[in-house]
Amino acid sequence: MTAFPFRARLSAEAAALVRTVLTDDQVKQLQDGLERAMADPWSWPAGDGDDLDDSIRQIVLPDLIAHYVILPDPPAPHLWVITLTVL
Repeated sequence: MTAFPFRARLSAEAAALVRTVLTDDQVKQLQDGLERAMADPWSWPAGDGDDLDDSIRQIVLPDLIAHYVILPDPPAPHLWVITLTVL
């Protein structure tokens, strides 16, 4: 197994949505997207629009959108998933 340079952490609200609302397929989509993002956090586009800072990245998947920020500072660089939107 290859170690990812970043870990992913979900906000309490996003974690609650994963536990209570998402289907197994949606959870798999999110997991796959987060694994890609952990390998290269800058591979997903920055959020667009006036409401989003360009440091916020978005993972757009068939059934949901996840917004995350990259927190590169040690001791534990990670992606902080701040919102999930179910489509």
